[in-house]
Amino acid sequence: MSRVLLSIVALSALAFCGAALAGEKGDRDTAMALLSTVDAALGKGEHAAAMEICKRALAADAACPTAYFKIGQCQEQMNKPRDAFKSYKIATDLAKKENDPKLQRQANAAAEKLGAGLIQISDADQKLIGKLLPLADDAFDADQFETARSAYTSILTLAPTHDKAREGLDKTEKAIAARGDPVKAKIAAAMLAEVFYRVGSGSKDEAKTKAQELTSRYADTAAGKEAAELLANDFEPPKNLTAKLAEAKTQLKEQVRKAAVVAAKAKTSPAPAVTPGVAVAVAAPPPPVDVDALEKTATDDAKKLTKDQLVPAFKDAFTKGKEAFKLATPGTEGNQKNLHAALEQFIRCEALYMRIEEAKLASADIDAMQKQAGTSRYSCMKMTILSH
Repeated sequence: MSRVLLSIVALSALAFCGAALAGEKGDRDTAMALLSTVDAALGKGEHAAAMEICKRALAADAACPTAYFKIGQCQEQMNKPRDAFKSYKIATDLAKKENDPKLQRQANAAAEKLGAGLIQISDADQKLIGKLLPLADDAFDADQFETARSAYTSILTLAPTHDKAREGLDKTEKAIAARGDPVKAKIAAAMLAEVFYRVGSGSKDEAKTKAQELTSRYADTAAGKEAAELLANDFEPPKNLTAKLAEAKTQLKEQVRKAAVVAAKAKTSPAPAVTPGVAVAVAAPPPPVDVDALEKTATDDAKKLTKDQLVPAFKDAFTKGKEAFKLATPGTEGNQKNLHAALEQFIRCEALYMRIEEAKLASADIDAMQKQAGTSRYSCMKMTILSH
């Protein structure tokens, strides 16, 4: 598919496709005033001058169908039938959107006049677009933004009026801008995971040193900014912990969704060729954490306990959570498994604590443990997110 994409992108030299359509209606009066002089220039055989006028008209109004119709006429006279055909087709599409049947008929007739062969090429382009669009969408969903950008750009080269491709390219460019340098972002994310681990393990001084290094080297990354926020708060639990937990939960749910998409594609993809007698070790990616499922299980289990079982169960879950978290050193084997186990226990703490409060069994010790459990739960969720 990469060779196909490269060959399609090469077509961008045709007919101003790269930045011609901005998706917004511009100064139509100025564009039409300029275009009124094109016929005179063409009549004198001044093709370059006529094309320059059309460019100026598009600069004034990038979605002007008449501009594309005139460009097609210029290209046709310059013996560039395929370029002209594409310009006529763009004019046809834009005229249809603007409910201008007269211009739509004129542009379509001009395209048909150029020959059935070019129409067949256009039909082939449309079929290719049908294959490229899901590729672009899937690449975006998998955070493969460069691939998505190439695919969306290729579609717009073939069909500059394609709204879904335009929207896809816009959101991809925004995602790339927000992400920044992917290598830098990955390193910063790994450093931030270490910060959260050291905070959760009680090594506040080590966490502070690591956070300072992170903000010094990667202040412009999302991880660097979050590290700066942690330092400013002296690693105290955020006042908006509930909102932070909800945000992290949303991110984890998105990971579950993306994993489901990848799994579905794997089922329909052909198995890779394997050389007989050669063992191939494939490391399975860690399964995503389904927080909703963990919360439901914890709530259901808490409801089954009697009043005198609540506090012992809470303390047991808290202890197990801390033990699992200590084993979840970033970058080590079993890190994700231990994080999952710790998160499961801290979620149990929350469900049990709600029942403890209802039964009026809370104490200063239990309150302090729950506060630490909530903060540790957030650390587990952030470390899981940052590792993907």
